Amino acid sequence: MICPKCGSENSDESLFCNKCGVKLEITNVDNNEMRNDSAYNEKNHKKLFKDKIKFPINKRNIILSCLVLVIMICTVVGIMYFNNPISKYKSDIKNNKQTEAAKLYNNKIKGNSDNENKISTFLKSKSLDIINSFRNEKIDFNKAKDKLDIIKKTGLISSDVNNAIDKVNNLNNSRIAFKKADEFLKNNNLINAIKEYKNVISDDKNYEKAKEQINNNEKKYKEQVLKSAEEFANKKDYDKAVTILSEAIVVFSNDAELTSKNETYKKLQQEKLEAERKQEIDKSKSEQLVIVESSNIAIQDSRYKALYPDMIQVIVNNKSEKTIKNMNIGCLAYDKNGYPLQIKTQFNFSGGNYEFIGNAPNVNIIPGGRFGDNVGWNLDESHGISKVLACVKTVTFYDGTTWDNPYYEYWIEQYKEKPQK
Repeated sequence: MICPKCGSENSDESLFCNKCGVKLEITNVDNNEMRNDSAYNEKNHKKLFKDKIKFPINKRNIILSCLVLVIMICTVVGIMYFNNPISKYKSDIKNNKQTEAAKLYNNKIKGNSDNENKISTFLKSKSLDIINSFRNEKIDFNKAKDKLDIIKKTGLISSDVNNAIDKVNNLNNSRIAFKKADEFLKNNNLINAIKEYKNVISDDKNYEKAKEQINNNEKKYKEQVLKSAEEFANKKDYDKAVTILSEAIVVFSNDAELTSKNETYKKLQQEKLEAERKQEIDKSKSEQLVIVESSNIAIQDSRYKALYPDMIQVIVNNKSEKTIKNMNIGCLAYDKNGYPLQIKTQFNFSGGNYEFIGNAPNVNIIPGGRFGDNVGWNLDESHGISKVLACVKTVTFYDGTTWDNPYYEYWIEQYKEKPQK
């Protein structure tokens, strides 16, 4: 075949010129072979065309050789890959095959420090990839959690994977907080909206928006709080005033105005509680069914105290409409300087108690009756008591009913183990 560019002669099977490299065009037929007579037919044309454009044997061999080589390379690479424990381990972890990965690690990787380091590096990198994928919302929380759990179960990078789990959890909680805040804000629930916006972390893409919402609504919320607190205070409902101010201080921890108002209302609240408590004490004291008229130390004999010991003597008056059968009376004792003493009765070797409960059985006090003269509870010789306070604790009436003195607890709280001047 003659090159149309340089004129060099080439074989009929050549695709390119051996001299200049230009691509050669295959001619359909040779001029000497062209037949214009009537004997030329379609069959001869096909045969001639087939003979002249036969695919060049050299290029075909090259293509086939390349294909075979590529197949061989892929096969070898595949065999090497799956026989490589590091590669197989990575594949198992990526495909959530934790059990297979664990066996592979224990059988073929563990003990080889270089391979162990490669696995640790891979797992750390994988943990970071999971965090970034979740941060960029390429995977959801459950998928991120599951992937990190697979890595955690390897037990190889506990600290790193726990940190990764914390980051994913914190970011997920932050996203939940932002959604809650938006809902609270729609319902004009400013305090809870602000609280939730404050839970949005800097790693959250909504962080700047949350800060903006806090700034936009803090002033409005504070005005609402101060106004509401004042309204409650004007109604002397200091409890509610203090409650809403305390909630606000959680949000505005360094706000001087809110703190000052809260302290003022707390003081007023305490004064109100003390006044109410005093009213309750006075009321329960005045409504006692059995009252103590007097209490003192009765001296039976100044010399023979072993035979005639000093007594705690309590005089009571039955103001009820029922006859008293039994009663218990609480007693407190003080020395000459007004300081509390433990009451030690005769033949008592325990050391005594600051609150002595004296039992008075079968007293048979009729309605309006008085009881206590010439009776009492014998004391140890060295009792040292100068003053006694007493209060009826419980009473049993002849009809079987009982009365527990509501004033008794107030009385104990006020006097027990407290100096009396």
